[in-house]
Amino acid sequence: MSAATTLQSDAPRTLPVSWQLLVSPGRGETIQTIDIDAIRFRVGRRDTADYKISSLQVSGLHAEFVQVGIRLFVRDMNSTNGTYVNGKRIDNRDYALRDHDRVRLSNVEFIVHRKRADEAVADTAVMEDTALETLKDTNIPLPSLPQA
Repeated sequence: MSAATTLQSDAPRTLPVSWQLLVSPGRGETIQTIDIDAIRFRVGRRDTADYKISSLQVSGLHAEFVQVGIRLFVRDMNSTNGTYVNGKRIDNRDYALRDHDRVRLSNVEFIVHRKRADEAVADTAVMEDTALETLKDTNIPLPSLPQA
């Protein structure tokens, strides 16, 4: 049996989906797809998480995925057992994710999936218009984007 449970029905639905997490299943289980459809998408054991994980090795609010424009970042929320991207711990910083990156929260692993361009075209305009404005209204610092 997998340590992950289903997406909470009360998760915020402020963005069209352009990123997904694929849950690495246990033996004999089907891969589960999680749509990251909010600007801030929190994962952890708490009922208030957008995606709840039942593993005791995962913190209450373990990590947060943040969409800025068409980019996706992950940040550790001061978890006990850490957040890892492609095997490297990412303490105290935002980490820009790419398609097929592996994100591990303690003993639960996800594969990051970016929808194909033709699937995500409609998403891009909405996210660019709304993501930064919405994030400006919070007290949490924004991930910095590289200069062109």
